[in-house]
Amino acid sequence: MKNILKKSQLSISSKLGIYSNLYGDIFFDKTDAIKESEHVYIKTNKLASRFKKKSNYTIAELGFGTGLNFLLTWKLWLQVKTSKSTLTYISFESAPLTRIDLLRVHALFKDLTHLSKIFLKKLPPLYQGTHRIFLELGNVNLIIIYDDFLSLTNFNFKADTWYLDGFSPKKNPHAWSDKLFKEIYRCTNFNGTLSTFTVAGNIRRGLLKNNFTVLKNRGVGNKKEILYASKGQKHNIIKLKSIPLKNIEPVAVIGSGISGASLIYSLRKRNIKCFLIDKSSQLGNGASGNNVALQMPKLTLDESPYGLLSLEAFSYSRMIAKELNSVPRSNGLILLPSRDREIIKFAKLLNNNWPLELLDKGTSKLQILENINYLYMKSSGIVDNKKFIKNLVGDIEFISKFNVKNIEMTKGGYKNIVDIYGNKLHAKTVIWANGYEMLDLNKKTPIIPTSGQVTYLNKTNLTSNLKVNFSYGHFISQAFKGYHQIGASFNRSDYLKYREIDQINNVNSIPYFLKKIFSNNISDLKYRVSVRASTKDRMPFLGTLTSITGKKEKDIFVLGGMGAWGFVYAPFYAEILVQKILNEPMIVNEKIEKLLNLDRLI
Repeated sequence: MKNILKKSQLSISSKLGIYSNLYGDIFFDKTDAIKESEHVYIKTNKLASRFKKKSNYTIAELGFGTGLNFLLTWKLWLQVKTSKSTLTYISFESAPLTRIDLLRVHALFKDLTHLSKIFLKKLPPLYQGTHRIFLELGNVNLIIIYDDFLSLTNFNFKADTWYLDGFSPKKNPHAWSDKLFKEIYRCTNFNGTLSTFTVAGNIRRGLLKNNFTVLKNRGVGNKKEILYASKGQKHNIIKLKSIPLKNIEPVAVIGSGISGASLIYSLRKRNIKCFLIDKSSQLGNGASGNNVALQMPKLTLDESPYGLLSLEAFSYSRMIAKELNSVPRSNGLILLPSRDREIIKFAKLLNNNWPLELLDKGTSKLQILENINYLYMKSSGIVDNKKFIKNLVGDIEFISKFNVKNIEMTKGGYKNIVDIYGNKLHAKTVIWANGYEMLDLNKKTPIIPTSGQVTYLNKTNLTSNLKVNFSYGHFISQAFKGYHQIGASFNRSDYLKYREIDQINNVNSIPYFLKKIFSNNISDLKYRVSVRASTKDRMPFLGTLTSITGKKEKDIFVLGGMGAWGFVYAPFYAEILVQKILNEPMIVNEKIEKLLNLDRLI
């Protein structure tokens, strides 16, 4: 994996306005940027009226730039949207502006200050990949894809409207290729429209060649004309009805670990009525119940789908953990090679243009790291498991000590969820997310129980000041609530009892140079044993229960197989599953799509 993003090279001056030195072009008209953006993109595509007619509206854009188009679109959406409607805004950008640059630009647009502040708090890190931002104000899914525009070939969404905004054709010809026009047509709904500031002949001919109906519209400011195009001939318009929001309420989520809590988070942020069930008396009492978990990406040297998915899931989950105030104060993570070949891998990763926040060498000032091969990952680190799960669930009803025995189908597609004592709960949709115990559903459930034991060392005056975590195959955490956590052992079984050998191996796994620090507190060791739900390829899954049983199980879904990486993968997989259930646009890179679905394991 390489980070191919370019540096934006923004400048602001009275002579040039807001200008890209990278492309040698202005971002927008320097006299009235808002008027230009509203006319070229919002008014030309008649969004004020179209937003009222669809419950799920999708806009795609080439060139996120300063984000002005998005902020103005969001502002209009808030003014005219219908109740419970969803806006999905997808934007591709290969030279993203930094937070500081965006603050400078947005300061010029006082009427957008409130929306700008909300957006900038959620601005994704500047590295290649798909970044998902949920904006509760207006129920907006903002998907920023930091990548080359032709990465569009990896996606299969359908947009209702396109904004083509990639600087002028002479300055940035890669944004206006015939191959790109073909992909835009493929990713546009019938009766979908697009607009752009340019009226260059080759652009108009390229759109016509790719079956768009193209018109010249009145321009604005210094632009006398702009281009407007639509998919579908006027004499053969296909009238598509807006897909209604699916009635899935109430939703019952079974299992209160990180998978179940993540599902609740994705549901409740959409104001969907839901509740959480667990046979235990408290949240996260199973495999998710350790003090801390590690959140870090597993970077690969090639474009492996495993590496792409790991980075995307990490970005999403780490952002949520921080937003929910569930990340202890930390100086990040030291990644140590667990085998000799990883030393070569580390050297190559450092040459792949990743931002220092994600990956660095030599940043740590710890004396113990002299002459040690390592990678420093500032944005990685631990999460407070209990706090994270609690904050994901929020104030949603939690029904404890309810051990589900079976689910009875009733009239109207509703279900009775029955426990071992005959008590019943009522739901329209059910999602199983109860870890390795999902094996009880069906013997074909692709879960491998894996017992894991973590070890807790008492902190000392010396170790409590070590605000950094170490990963080396196992990992040892910084001091948290009086302990350092080492973990974990891996045993292919559902064994839940203490094993002396696992305790010894955990302690012995500590790298030799760290043992000098921890040697004084390797006594009176504590432990915790739990069983994780793994899979044959060690990747999670989502899907329908029907895929497992082969029977018609309407509106019953499964999410599981998180293994040791649930606090990285679960929030991301849960979001994708909820989008799937609700028929929302699923903006997923096809390179990783196979690793999401259950079918690969059946």
